[in-house]
Amino acid sequence: MPALALGAVAGEPARFVAGLEDLPLMPGLDAMRGAGVWFDTPQGRIVQAYATGPVTRGAIEAFYAETLPQLGWREVAAGVWSRDGEALRLEIVEPPATRGQAPIVRFALSPE
Repeated sequence: MPALALGAVAGEPARFVAGLEDLPLMPGLDAMRGAGVWFDTPQGRIVQAYATGPVTRGAIEAFYAETLPQLGWREVAAGVWSRDGEALRLEIVEPPATRGQAPIVRFALSPE
């Protein structure tokens, strides 16, 4: 698998989305500490994690559109992926251009 798909930059270990040890965190994004939750239920995992960084919506969408299929995820709707009875939703919130803030990515995993 290419290094890009693992979220690694040459010489750096791959980083993963908090609570999702099998989902790489895109280079340029950093986890927002204390902003997510994750737990197991009898029906499956429920995870909400957030990341932000100085990257564009297009770069985020391109990274995950390339990476997720390599990990067995299938896109079923815009920003919604399915694998092994789980649904993963990626939501990108862009603050108003006048604020100069980086976009926030919300990763939401739940049973289908």
